[in-house]
Amino acid sequence: VYTRMSEVLGITDDNHVLETFMTKIVTNLKYRGRCEPVISRTLQFLNDLSVGYPFYCVAGSVVTHLLKKLVKIEAVKFMLQNHTSKHFPFLDISDTYNLGDLRCRTVFYTALTRLLMVDLGEDEDEFENFMLPLTISFESVTQIFNTSFEQEAAKRMLIGLARDLRGIAFALNTKTSYTMLFDWMYPAYMSILQRAIELWYREPACTTPILKLMAEFMQNRSQRLNFDVSSPNGILLFREASKMICTYGNQILSLGTLSKDQVYPLKLKGISICYSALKSALCGNYVSFGVFKLYGDNHFDNVLQAFVKMLLSVSHSDLLQYRKLSQSYYPLLECLTQDHMGFITSLEPHVLIYILTSISEGLTAVDTVVSSSCCTSLDYIVTYLFKHLAKEGKKTLRCREISQDGQRLFHFMQQNPEILQQMMSILLNTIIFEDCRNQWSVSRPLLGLILLDEKYFSELRATLITSQPDNKHEFLDQCFRNLMEGVEQNLLVKNRDR
Repeated sequence: VYTRMSEVLGITDDNHVLETFMTKIVTNLKYRGRCEPVISRTLQFLNDLSVGYPFYCVAGSVVTHLLKKLVKIEAVKFMLQNHTSKHFPFLDISDTYNLGDLRCRTVFYTALTRLLMVDLGEDEDEFENFMLPLTISFESVTQIFNTSFEQEAAKRMLIGLARDLRGIAFALNTKTSYTMLFDWMYPAYMSILQRAIELWYREPACTTPILKLMAEFMQNRSQRLNFDVSSPNGILLFREASKMICTYGNQILSLGTLSKDQVYPLKLKGISICYSALKSALCGNYVSFGVFKLYGDNHFDNVLQAFVKMLLSVSHSDLLQYRKLSQSYYPLLECLTQDHMGFITSLEPHVLIYILTSISEGLTAVDTVVSSSCCTSLDYIVTYLFKHLAKEGKKTLRCREISQDGQRLFHFMQQNPEILQQMMSILLNTIIFEDCRNQWSVSRPLLGLILLDEKYFSELRATLITSQPDNKHEFLDQCFRNLMEGVEQNLLVKNRDR
């Protein structure tokens, strides 16, 4: 490519190559704003350059400081200082553009923010200057909300802002830079996003970008959300996420029954994004959830109840049919069973049955992300039950007091023994008769299931052996003997591995 540029354009210097690229990018963005294919490919190229991959100049040497070179180019400085619709028409939010055209804004702001971060450091003033166009837009939306409330104009502005901010948030991977964005957003602009969800929950073109922005905000990528010990920001951020998820969940359930072609775009897509955001919050290690109960704050309980309400409105078939929904629900469930079994055990029996059934059906899913999460969730539940039974056997007063949650789950399993028995059968059949692609994950809950119901395991073992041809009986029986050889009555790691 660069040899050809040298021949045709006479470019022999790597800086000149970069300047040519960036000038062409700015030209496309300024003058081809209504041509979606050109804008899309131009922004993808800009995004690739902003990542800072090794860049090979005409002579073939590697430019190791590509980003340092890029930010010194006048075209890049121009973009960083003038990212408005006046200079880049594709940023326009007028009704001459389809709402779908606004998607490209996320890529644009991701790339711009990466370039901004090269020399930003802790310069809050420079960050504020960069955010000025978005500040003006948010202030305009606030004014519209407080006065005439031109609904369509406010809606389009918020869609654009949500996409812009998601791109910015995606590119901020340090604690310092993320904190700058948080301080800029909270609390004033967060409340505007909350109000938008209340007003336009029926319109996924509006809610989806806002929910995706919140989900991105909750991501503790590169430990960027590790606020100072004295800072309440982690809790404040979770409270905002809780309010948004609860608002969306309650509103979306009011839509009632939806047709097959409407159920995903109007409901399930939003639910899947909420679940992704909640999973990021629960697994991000920047919130001590015990604080909420300690101080009588109900935001944690509210969002868990919203999770349950939304879940019960979804059929098991839809959970597995829609990939994005299943890949957000099952990892969230894995997180809940790992760290919040007190919540799981407090659920009503019909909710527990729903969740356990979803795990059972997910064990055989083609998607290994789903099946592995199901195995892990099942392992946490089984391990929790096994530890409860071990404590019961000790019969000390302290153990009786701390195992009340386990007692509820144990009684439920006693009344519904077929649930765990079915899952043991599924796992063994998968191991023996199918091409098991995630054998390690499948092995994790198996020992706990066997130790919890050794009688059923013996019956299942006999059934599986007799179901095979006569010449295979002895071989399969020996496999089962090998499986349990030297295995003890505990779930210690060494015993599991054996």
